[in-house]
Amino acid sequence: MPFNQDASPLIQAGQFEKVEELYMAELEKDPLRVEEFLETAKSLRKVDERSRADALLGLLADALKEKGAWPERVKVLREIGRLSRNPANLRGPLEEAITNAYKDRPSFKKIMQQVKFNDPSGNPVEKAEKVDNWLMFEVGEPFFMAGRGAGVVTELNPDLAICRLDFEKEKRVSVPLGAALKFLTPLPKGHLLREKIDNPAGAQQSAQADPAGTFARILQSFRRAMTVSEVRDALIGIVPEAKWSSWWTSARKHPQIVVAGSGTKASYSWSVSSDIADQKVKKEFASASLRDKLELAKKHSGRSKDLADYFSSTIAAEAEKNAKVDPALTWETFAVLEKLPGAFQSTFDPTSLLTAPMAARTIGQIPDRLLREKALKSVAEVHPDWKKVYGESFFLEDDPRNLTLIFEKLEKSQSDIKDRLIDETLRNPRRHPKAFYWYTKKINESQTLPDKANYSLLFQILEALTSDEFGVLRPRLKELFDKGALGIRIVMHTDNEDQARKLAETLVRYGSLEEYRRENLANALHMKYPSLREPQVEPLYATAESLTAKRAEFENLKKVEIPANSKALQEAREMGDLRENFEYKAARARAEYLSARVGELSTELSRVRVLDPAQIDTSVVRIGTKVLLSNGDVRREVTILGPWESAPEHGVYSNQSDVAKALIGHSVSEVVSFMGNDYVIETIDKWM
Repeated sequence: MPFNQDASPLIQAGQFEKVEELYMAELEKDPLRVEEFLETAKSLRKVDERSRADALLGLLADALKEKGAWPERVKVLREIGRLSRNPANLRGPLEEAITNAYKDRPSFKKIMQQVKFNDPSGNPVEKAEKVDNWLMFEVGEPFFMAGRGAGVVTELNPDLAICRLDFEKEKRVSVPLGAALKFLTPLPKGHLLREKIDNPAGAQQSAQADPAGTFARILQSFRRAMTVSEVRDALIGIVPEAKWSSWWTSARKHPQIVVAGSGTKASYSWSVSSDIADQKVKKEFASASLRDKLELAKKHSGRSKDLADYFSSTIAAEAEKNAKVDPALTWETFAVLEKLPGAFQSTFDPTSLLTAPMAARTIGQIPDRLLREKALKSVAEVHPDWKKVYGESFFLEDDPRNLTLIFEKLEKSQSDIKDRLIDETLRNPRRHPKAFYWYTKKINESQTLPDKANYSLLFQILEALTSDEFGVLRPRLKELFDKGALGIRIVMHTDNEDQARKLAETLVRYGSLEEYRRENLANALHMKYPSLREPQVEPLYATAESLTAKRAEFENLKKVEIPANSKALQEAREMGDLRENFEYKAARARAEYLSARVGELSTELSRVRVLDPAQIDTSVVRIGTKVLLSNGDVRREVTILGPWESAPEHGVYSNQSDVAKALIGHSVSEVVSFMGNDYVIETIDKWM
């Protein structure tokens, strides 16, 4: 064990004399264990024992000089000078150590000149550090770089402060010397990646023969925890891409490798023995939540039988205690324990959770899709009223495969619950978005279309594309309007020209569907109903009440007003002298007005489109909506209806007005401008 680990508790206890004794004893044994001596000295400095630390480091530096260990002496002198008040005093010792350590390096003299080591105005400790660091990247030295693998320095240019390396797949990669310390990892002798450079064929053969041993060597070589992506980078050129998955499956089974975390963030570290590795896992396991304990058991139960039994027994006991608090997790836990190798004893029956009153909610809270499927199948076997549970589970489930399982199971049992589920889904798509998408996908994949596959469903799908509840499902819903998909099939197999015309008009201004998909629908509509290609008169939007009033006016003009005026005109004509006959002229003018009014009403009534409050979409301002606007403390309501209802003095505007054109198409929180003012749209509601 490193002696600085023995020194640490002595330092914390303030037993500095004993620390010094230990230090001197180890110094006599082996002064080359420089890192351990440095760590001890740094620990002493942290507790204000700087003088003692400097004295001990001085003794270490002297011992290294006697042994001729010049690179190590440079490191120690740099540490002494790091906090020294007079670093210039170390110029001579540092120059001696650096020269003896690196005089044979090709770039040594050039680097010494570049850093101006002999300039008395500079700090020799900082310059020694730069020399030491730059000479690490001497030509021929091997390094590892993330994303590129192992490479060799081919050029060191102190003038430009860069080095260049050749990697397996990329040559002459320039790295600034300032960044090289951060991005290049030295590959000392014995490092697996150095072997790749010196003996690539041997490294490849060794990796294929012993994946777990190779993985262990990687972790030992880098001396730190590594993610799978880092390991993969390190093995570029050693493990072929095509064989990576199988190699990795075998490699991570080494008993002395410990994994922490999960997914892409999982990290792997090396333990000096499998027992220490198991202890690390146990320590993490002890402080984990029940769900995390379950994940750890999945990862590590294969390490040993004792560890697997410990995991399973502990988890089973904790899950049983948790049954009333979180029945879903408890059921999931026992389901997973069945597949783990660990043995455990428990009198608790997890199927009791699936026969309880809240069985559907328990199943719905199980996060894993396959385990929910298993729970649903178990319910059908153990619950006396499983059909009711299935009905409740339908709207709690979000996976299409499990929705199909529920539906088909109910269908086989000839239960009418399935029909009620579909009816509820179609009545309230926004409340049940997952079920609605599942149903549309199901009939899209069916060879024949059911009665419910009609224009109403088509309009519901279009409306869903604008609803927040269908956000994640939007791309898949749009696929229903591809060529040959459900939207086109409904158009081609449903006879309803009025609905088809309404759909064609909707597509003209519909922005939630891509243009090519709108064209698919439009082409199908025109193929089915060629008359839709003819230009259409712009509709006149009106409320049902206005339409009733206008029809009454039209009938009154034809049956009452015009006959009465014709009679008055005849009577005036009989008075003679039509040039001076005022009554005749008045009746004649009245006849022209009544005729024009009847013609106008006839034209308008022929193109009336009645506004249906139930069909008004309030996602944006449109005809049939009432909008609350604000400008600071000023608020006003604007209702947009047809020209017949226009009453600006009451805030009701025709859809053909400038006010309506300034508002239509905008949504809540947007700013609109009209009549010289800016307004924020606060709410959009149906006019009724």
